[in-house]
Amino acid sequence: MDEDLWLRLAEPFPDDEIHWRVEAISKDKRRAMVVPYVDARAVLDRLDEVVGPEGWYDAYELLAQGKEGYAVKARLTVLGVTKEDVGEGDSLKAAFSDALKRAAVKFGIGRHLYRMEKVWVDYDEKTGRFSPPTGRAEAKKPEAQELIDRLIERLKQAGKGKEAARVVTKYGGYGRSPEETKRLYGELRALLKE
Repeated sequence: MDEDLWLRLAEPFPDDEIHWRVEAISKDKRRAMVVPYVDARAVLDRLDEVVGPEGWYDAYELLAQGKEGYAVKARLTVLGVTKEDVGEGDSLKAAFSDALKRAAVKFGIGRHLYRMEKVWVDYDEKTGRFSPPTGRAEAKKPEAQELIDRLIERLKQAGKGKEAARVVTKYGGYGRSPEETKRLYGELRALLKE
């Protein structure tokens, strides 16, 4: 997967496609912590937009069903590369949707949502309603990710964007652990020195 394709898949969703759900409620039940998400249709639209309807496919496997809900495994294949993840939900539809979105994150789709701040808002316990945050809650990247982004920009300017994209793809983005992030940074620095 080349750098341009990865960047197009990982592009942040517009504000009007971002929704918010309650993750926690304060002890006095007057405030709620909300987190951003997109629905599965936004993910499907992104896939169609970037690689075309013929450039991807998905398959699912029901793993569990019971009183607590459902668990589903999604296998998402984009241009011949397959990634999978498991989703859960209180309905089969919710579990399928969750599994698809989790697998898509492995291709960069919606990954920026995980870097957005959780926000406390006023909450009405009786109705369960809250006012979603206005404007985009800015994603605050850790310093290491900011350094990697700057390094990638320098590599692009030096004509080494494709090589940098291969390294970033190898680590699945910024890496899954601090150790991987350090190795990623080291490999990118070595590319710049060449």
